[in-house]
This record gives sequence, C-alpha cells and structure tokens, in this order.
Amino acid sequence: MEVSGMGQDILKALDNTHCDDIINNECIDNVFQCIISLKDGSVLGYEALCRGPKETAYEKPQSLFEMAKENGKIFELEKICKKKAIEKFKSKGEQLKLFVNIDPGCFLKEEEGINLLDDLFMSWAKDFCYVIFEVTEKTGIHDYKRFNNVISKYKKSGISISVDDVSNGYAGINMLSNLEPLYMKINMELVRDIHKEPFKKTVIKSLVVIANNSNSKLIAEGIETKDELDVLIDLGVHYGQGYYIQKPSYELLYTHSNIKHYILERNSIKSDIRIQNITTTKIGEISRSITNVSSNTVGREVNMLFDKESGIQGIPVVDKDKPVGLIMKHKFYRYLGRQYGYSIYMDRAIEILMDNTPLIIDFDTPLDQVTKIAMLRDDDTLYDYIIVTKNNTYYGIATIKDLLEKTTEIELNRAKYANPLTGLPGNIIIEQKISNIIKSTEDYSVLYFDIDNFKSYNDVYGFDNGDRIIEMLGNLIQQCMSLYEFEKGFLGHIGGDDFVAIVESHTINKLCETIIDRFDKSILHYYSEIDQKKGYIMAENRHGTIEQFPLMSISIAVVNNKNRCFASASQLAEYASKIKKKCKIRWTSNYIIGDITE
Repeated sequence: MEVSGMGQDILKALDNTHCDDIINNECIDNVFQCIISLKDGSVLGYEALCRGPKETAYEKPQSLFEMAKENGKIFELEKICKKKAIEKFKSKGEQLKLFVNIDPGCFLKEEEGINLLDDLFMSWAKDFCYVIFEVTEKTGIHDYKRFNNVISKYKKSGISISVDDVSNGYAGINMLSNLEPLYMKINMELVRDIHKEPFKKTVIKSLVVIANNSNSKLIAEGIETKDELDVLIDLGVHYGQGYYIQKPSYELLYTHSNIKHYILERNSIKSDIRIQNITTTKIGEISRSITNVSSNTVGREVNMLFDKESGIQGIPVVDKDKPVGLIMKHKFYRYLGRQYGYSIYMDRAIEILMDNTPLIIDFDTPLDQVTKIAMLRDDDTLYDYIIVTKNNTYYGIATIKDLLEKTTEIELNRAKYANPLTGLPGNIIIEQKISNIIKSTEDYSVLYFDIDNFKSYNDVYGFDNGDRIIEMLGNLIQQCMSLYEFEKGFLGHIGGDDFVAIVESHTINKLCETIIDRFDKSILHYYSEIDQKKGYIMAENRHGTIEQFPLMSISIAVVNNKNRCFASASQLAEYASKIKKKCKIRWTSNYIIGDITE
C-alpha cells in the first residue's frame, strides 16, 4: 500500500515521538560479550553492545541508530549508550577493559566531541584507563585532522583506541595509519570459514605481522566454530570473541573453563614445532571445499556460478556425495566459444561437457604420491583441480599451486630446524622430541651417539673428510633403524659428531650391535693404508703434544624408561652424559644401556 505524503509525515512524527521517549527516558540497556586471550584464555574485557527497549522494533541496535540518525538524535543516543554501559560495567567491580563502540560522526562536531568525555565520566572521577573506544568508519571520515584533534584528547586522558573492521580495504588501512590504535578488530566476514579458505589465512597472517610491528593487538570477531578458533590461534591472533567463546549476555559472564583449557592445550600443540615432510603430510590437509554441482545442472547455471565466484577455476560435479566429473572454467568457455556453442550447451546438462575421468585422490594420500600421480597427467589436464574424497565421498579440491606452496613451505621449515650438513633435525627438535617421549606412556629408548678420536682425525685429514664421516654415520644409523623396523623412530643431529635416536622399544641390543659392526668396518675406508695397518694416527693432543690416537670408534649411551622416569629432557641428557663417559673410557666401539650407579 502506498503511503501519501501526509501519511508519511504522520509516521515520521510518530517515529520522532518514539525516539524522544527512548532518549528522554534512557530506555537503553547493554549486553556484554567476552573478549579473551587466544594465548591463555584469560579475559581481556567485554564489548558493550547496546539494546533498545525489549520486544520493540528498536531493540536491535541497527534499527535504533537508524531511527536516531533520521531524527538528528545520534549524539544524544551515543551518550546514553556509553553512560549506561559504563554504569553497568563499573557496578560489577570488574578491573577489566570495556570496549564501547563510537560513531566517528560524533567527533566531527568538535565542541560536542570534546564535551562528551566529561559527560560520560563525570561520576567516575575521570578514571578512563579501563575504557577502549572502538571506532568504525561506517559513516566515513572526511576530515581526519579534526577527528584526530578530538581523539588525541581522549588518548591523553588514558583512553585507548580500537579500530573496527581493519580488513575492510583502503578505508580501514587509512584509519589505522591515522589513529595508531592499541587494538585492531578483524571483521567477522574474514573469520568465517577461515579453515576452508587459504586466501583469508594469508590476509590475517599479514595483519598479525602489521599488529606485531606496530605494537597493536589483533582481536578476531565472530568466532563461531572450533575450526575457526584453531586457525586463529595457529596464526598468532592475540584475542578473540564470538558465539563459540561466549554469546552476548546482560550479565558480565566468564567463559567456560573448557574453552580456557582448550586454548592452553592448542597453544601447547602449536609450540610443539613439527617438521613435516611430503611423505607424511596428507593431501586432505591442504584441500578445501568449494561449490559443486550435480551432473544434470545445465550450462546456464554453471555459467552463472563462474560469473558469481570469479576466484574459482573449476567446479566438481558430484552426484549423491560421489564425485563423477569436473568442469574447468577455461574448457567450459572453450566449448561455448565454438560455433553455435552458446546455443547448444547453455540449456543442456553439464555432464556432456564435464571431464568424467578427473584425478580423484583419497584424503590420506601423502603429498609425494599425489605429486607423482598429478604430474603423469597430459598437458591439457595437468593444471586441472585434484578432487579429494574422504570415506569414498566428496571432500574438496586441491590445486597444483596448493601442492607447490605446501611442499615449498615444508622444505623451508625443515631446513630452518635442520642441521645444514646432514639435513637431520637439530637441537630444538631433538629437545622437543625427548620432552614428548618422556611424557608418553610408551616404552622408549634414547640413544646418544658419539665418535671417539674424531678431533684428532679432523686435525690430520681435514674438515672435508671429517664431514664425510659425519654424513656416513647419519646414513648408517638411519639404515640400521630401518633394518630393525624402527622407521617410525626419530634421528637427530646435535652437531659435530653427536647424534640422537629415539625408538619406542627397550629391545635395542641388536640395533646397537649392528651399528657398531658396520661403523667399525666402514671407518677403515677413511684412513690411508699405512694408518689402517698401524691402527693409529699421530696428532697433537689438547696440550699441543704429539701422541698416538687409536682409529675412530663409536660410543652409544642408551637411556630408557624401563627402571626410571625423567622429569625433563635436560635431566635425561644429564643422565645420558654420565653413561657416555663410561662408554668412552673403553677406547673401543661399545654401548651401555643405563642403569648406572649415581
């Protein structure tokens, strides 16, 4: 029904009456949503979210503020909302942060903007340090100089600034550079389904770097699932809020202890540096879900999907949860570009155009196998999507670009923590692996390897030959671990001629004996025939005196949890060093399995 001009005037007058009633009677309340640390789950503070009169059209803040703007009452409404939030917050006696949303339009009237401070905090002896003004640019800021004049007065009084929606393009970045906020909020649209969308991860990863370099803290809004929380923790986002953590409440509630425990646990896992490799990382870990269609979908609908979602280069064809084909964008438009192609294919089922033999890979297939299979495709399909299934049903897709990025990341990460000579994990990973194994309930043995008389050999034969021996020993230990089916064991290179192996077994006698036997045979090839026959070399000792040194041998100090437990990796290492000293006294290749007399 069309409303006449007079009718519109009446409605506007009624609306104005409602607005005046709400403002004059201060019919405003606030709900509070908890903001917590994504490092330890502790509560940073609460965001105050205003609400109009219950069970009215103005209960939702959007309707309330639209009404106030239309009636020229936005400044009055802002004051009441903040006043009510502060009164309620202070009455709880919380020594936390209170985040209150501020419309920048309020500050553009400079005189009123400055006076707002006194009006808000008149009752609280101007104790402003707990207040965070959350500024958004929804209304647009055209005069940053004037805006900053007011903001700087708030900052001098102890109030901190948070910028909302930092991911919203140029406007958000412009506000950041002008305000230099203490907190930056990530828009919930960027948080939604972040575990499925690599580009969103990349954006937030960049924001984490910006925040860390500018002394700011990131707050992720709208966290609704455990998967989203996991990714944000792993990316290093500082704080978070959302329904998964806690829904807004009229009371200032703490989060459930389970959430805090989970965040601590997740950070513990995160700090557990893991050296991935392409033989254990699964294709499912880098796959993502995208739009799919059924085989009877017509070309017109597929065309609309490609237009709507410009970022996708292909669409899986799925019937009853089973992938049956794939239509790549460039091939689809190749068909349409043929003579009469548009007329022929737009209203016909996509099954006549789709590739009905796409590459379909199971979720658990390692990346190295996927790469080999994918590279066997012919040139026309080489860069087509790889369809991933789980339990024989459609799961998602992965691209050649995804494969290249992940394998590159794995290699760079492995190199970062690896010994440059052998490529084996270095001290950081070794310590962590030992810490993990001593916490487990499994049987384990930790083997420390040390070459005897290695320094004297280095002095006589040179560092290049010394490096060849270190590489030989690393390969030898790996071969023997494989021989006795300890492939799942761990081998690390401490540095120099020292190695550490961890196996989940107490039965390691044959392993040690085989390593010693093969080492003693192999080491002879690194000496001249004369030195082999003599059985020693002449070299300077630590005091500069020339003396005889026997040919190199190997000492293996073994520590296990058969008769004792260890509280830390350092305690185990200290115990192993005592066993190693006993090994080295013997001057021939040998191994000792603790216990020793303290």
